[in-house]
Amino acid sequence: MRIADFRTTVVSIPFTEPETWAFGRRLGVSNVIIEIETDTGLVGLGEGMTFPSVRITNEVLNTMRPLVLGCDPFDHEVILHGLTHVHGWHHFRHTGNCALGGIDMALWDLVGQACGQPLYKLFGGAFRKEIPYYFYVPDKDLKLMAADAKRGWAEGFRTFYVKLGRGFDRDLDIARTLREALGPAAKLRVDANESWSNGTAIELMKRMSKYDIEFFEQPLYFYDHEGAAHLRSTLGLPVAANQSAWDEADILEIVKKRAADVVLTDQHQLGSLARFRRAAWLLATAGIPVVKHTFGEYGISTAAGMHAIASCPNFTMANQTHFGVLTDDVVEGGLAKFTNGCLTLPEGPGLGVKLDRERLAKYAQHFHEHGEYSGFGSGEDLARRRG
Repeated sequence: MRIADFRTTVVSIPFTEPETWAFGRRLGVSNVIIEIETDTGLVGLGEGMTFPSVRITNEVLNTMRPLVLGCDPFDHEVILHGLTHVHGWHHFRHTGNCALGGIDMALWDLVGQACGQPLYKLFGGAFRKEIPYYFYVPDKDLKLMAADAKRGWAEGFRTFYVKLGRGFDRDLDIARTLREALGPAAKLRVDANESWSNGTAIELMKRMSKYDIEFFEQPLYFYDHEGAAHLRSTLGLPVAANQSAWDEADILEIVKKRAADVVLTDQHQLGSLARFRRAAWLLATAGIPVVKHTFGEYGISTAAGMHAIASCPNFTMANQTHFGVLTDDVVEGGLAKFTNGCLTLPEGPGLGVKLDRERLAKYAQHFHEHGEYSGFGSGEDLARRRG
């Protein structure tokens, strides 16, 4: 079996409402859908992420295409190693991995289809088949945020997530509002997305701790492992690493410097499902739980991540998703439905999801008409932030 064709389609799917975070404001998600076809007629599906931009990711995929054509999908580790270390993408891991992760899941999809097995079986079996996720509360008027949180609780979610970084008092007001709305039983986690200084983080985390925060995600700049370790030792409060855990070397540093209580990463940060799983098992050895991170995924990448989550023991907490704010998906059946805050592990061969051609065409056209939904906001947003 050899790879005969490699196709990409850029799509944009709007959100139900804007997402505001420390780096900007976005109105939806733009990703690259990857289809890798073999000479036997099998088609593997993948998804390239929008960071730093969907156009850059698509161009990276264009440079990788000729290096993948003609290969055997079962050689996926050799292919990924060649693309990363032989063809230079190890110097640009943050950008390259957002594309590589999509190629890799398409290769795994082909392997699973050829074997007639879901990926989790090829990964060694499932520790869990109901995969828990958080309820995402977008930043807006505090009364509306409280109403959203109560709706999430009524729908069966028990972990709630909010982005901070809008100012000291505003961050405290958000945490207070959500804790009052949810009561003591819910888990509440906050994500500063690198927006706090060390001094601000210490004071803010101390004052916010009375709202029983599950963990404080990425309070400092991503390279400041020492600062994160200092926060943990000084405050005794749980710190989570995401941008700080972009690749394997980062994760080793986190373990060595005791810089996180929880690590959030994914197949796109690390560049492949196998690397994602290896990192998770390494962290399991260190006694550190892992949470599946998302850049804003559709159903293809979500399904791929679920197989990895299922096959590692230390995914014991709710994982990340944008399904709560996306309006649609590109897979058959549209957006997957949650039951008590969980999605059920796909059982079909490979990833276990199929592409909806009509939806793919619809949202490819949406991209052509409306452009990219950048995670860093539009030109107008940038101008507004500058002054």
